[in-house]
Amino acid sequence: MKEQSFIWKSHNELLQDICSLRRLTIRGCPKLQSLVAEEEKDQQQQLCELSCRLEYLALSGCEGLVKLPQSSFSLSSLRDIEIYNCSSLVSFPEVALPSMLKKIEIKKCDALKSLPEAWMCGTNSSLEMLTIWHCHSLTYIAEVQLPLSLKRLDIQRCNKIRTLTVEEGIQRSSSSRRYTSSLLEKLEIERCRSLTCIFSKNELPATLESLEVGNLPPSLKSLSVWLCSKLESIAERLDNNTSLETISILGCRNLKFLPSGLHNLRQLQEIQICSCRNLVSFPEGGLPGAKLRTLDIYDCERLEALTKGLHNLTSLQELTIGRGVELPSLEEDGLPTNLHSLTIDGNMEIWKSVIEWGRGFHRFSSLRHLAIKGCDDDMVSFPPEDIRLGTALPLPASLTSLTISRFPNLERLSSSIVDLQNLTELNLVDCPKLKYFPEKGLPSSLLRLYIDECPLIEEKCRKDGGQYWDLLTHIPRVAIDYKSVFDDDPTEDD
Repeated sequence: MKEQSFIWKSHNELLQDICSLRRLTIRGCPKLQSLVAEEEKDQQQQLCELSCRLEYLALSGCEGLVKLPQSSFSLSSLRDIEIYNCSSLVSFPEVALPSMLKKIEIKKCDALKSLPEAWMCGTNSSLEMLTIWHCHSLTYIAEVQLPLSLKRLDIQRCNKIRTLTVEEGIQRSSSSRRYTSSLLEKLEIERCRSLTCIFSKNELPATLESLEVGNLPPSLKSLSVWLCSKLESIAERLDNNTSLETISILGCRNLKFLPSGLHNLRQLQEIQICSCRNLVSFPEGGLPGAKLRTLDIYDCERLEALTKGLHNLTSLQELTIGRGVELPSLEEDGLPTNLHSLTIDGNMEIWKSVIEWGRGFHRFSSLRHLAIKGCDDDMVSFPPEDIRLGTALPLPASLTSLTISRFPNLERLSSSIVDLQNLTELNLVDCPKLKYFPEKGLPSSLLRLYIDECPLIEEKCRKDGGQYWDLLTHIPRVAIDYKSVFDDDPTEDD
């Protein structure tokens, strides 16, 4: 098979053999140029008729394959197509997709320049999942619209893609056509370094007043865009996206603004925006408060402030704030007190505002997970003292997990930690001067203690004569530098 340039020629026996096939995989045929010999047109039709039961077609490692026969997309029972490592494949036949086809995966087809417009405009299409990875000659997915039946689109490492739908296609479209998929629920785009916008955003022709240029499909539930360094726009507005539940934007360093209408996303439950270093501000109107449960903002160095009214987000349960994010009017607004999980990572301003304005963590009566990382180079004791009272700031009694990380001058844990009778996990990481546990010991409720890169306290926790060894024996799992300290526990922390 490795030396053949085509598979089906004139052997009727071979055609009869595939008549009953439901799955066909062709792998590792580097010289294969076509599935059917071009000169035998009649057998293309015969293949179409005989292989109508075929449901799954996979081609892999056929580096010489240039094209597929038109008949391969006329197989009425075909449900799944996978094409991997066919580096010479330039195009697909300009025909509509089989009516029962649900899934297409195309990966590492570097010569592929475009997808058939017939795929996008077919009225009988059932395509629900389209995956395209490592196709470095593609510059767009569709001229005007994505397949109307499409529910999930996953695009990764397509270096020349600039947009999903091109501006030129809008000029040729009719007034009745939309350029977005009406059923699209999940959109994932990762490492497409030429991407500048998701959908075309040029001006509308006079005949296309109803076309929602620059907006996202109203059915979209999940939007994920990662490591697209040239991305300038997610969408122009989000007024009609009533279904969107999660937004994850990571490593889009050219993104400066988020779409207007963010506060209108009544179903939104999660926002993650990380490493968008030119993002300046959130849109006016703030964040939606009805169902938002998770907000993660990290490494956005130019972000001037989070939206006002953050304390009014009564549904918010998980909040992570990293470097470069300041809260406006913290004295007035502050953080929402109904949080279940709070991480402050490398943001000294927010950390100090919490402890200096007397707001303390005790107000967070529902807080279960607290992580403080790299927020104060001068802090010697954790929790620090309340300047007004001269005692350590109290922590919420509800805490079950506490992480203290990257405090270069931290020397001791305050005695108030002992009072956390619901605490089951304590993580101490990268505190090189930490050498004292509380005088009263550690909480009796602890089930897991993890210590890493804290050499002084690690020395005191040694089994052979360490000062604090006796404090550890009641804790079921103790790991130091990712290794269990108990001989009878063969597992290591991962």
